[in-house]
Amino acid sequence: MVRKLACMAALVLSAGAAFAEGGVYSLDQGFVKFNAPPEWPVIMQKTEGNPQFIAFQVKDPADTGTGEATRVTVETKLLDDSSNFQSMVNIGLDKAKQSPGYEQRTDGVDPSVLRYFALNGKTRYEYRETWYLNGHVMVHARCARPMLAATTAQWTSDYEKGCAQILQSLKPH
Repeated sequence: MVRKLACMAALVLSAGAAFAEGGVYSLDQGFVKFNAPPEWPVIMQKTEGNPQFIAFQVKDPADTGTGEATRVTVETKLLDDSSNFQSMVNIGLDKAKQSPGYEQRTDGVDPSVLRYFALNGKTRYEYRETWYLNGHVMVHARCARPMLAATTAQWTSDYEKGCAQILQSLKPH
C-alpha cells in the first residue's frame, strides 16, 4: 500500500513538472500555450473542462502585511460559435469600465490591451487585460497589481516584463 501511494505521488509530481517545464504553460490540452516567468508561482489552476485557467501570484515585497497581492491570470473558454467572441469581449470591457474608480490609461499603450486603474476595496490597482481568439478558444489574460508607495522601480520593471511576456506569448501566430 505504501509503495502504491509513493508511485501515485511520483506520477502527480512528474505530471506537474511536465505541465510547467521552464515556465511554459498550456491549457485546453496544449492548444493554448504561453510563457510566464518561472519565479511566479501558480496559486490556482483548472486545466480540465470549460473554462480553464491558471493564476499566478507575483510577490512584491511592498505588499507584505497589506492584504494586497499582484495576480496574473490566463483563462480560456471554448466557444460553440466563434462569432460570439466580440460580444464576450464587449462584456469584459463593460465590466472593467464599471469598476469603482475606473480610469483608462492611454499613454504609450498597445491598442489591443485595455490598461486602466480601478479601486479594489480602498486600494488603487493597475490592470492590463486582453482577449484573443485562437481557433474556437477565447483567451483572456489579466495582470492586476496594487499601486503601493513602497514598490520599487526594479520590481515594477520586472513585473511589466513578465506581464508583457505572457501577453505576447499568448498571441495566436
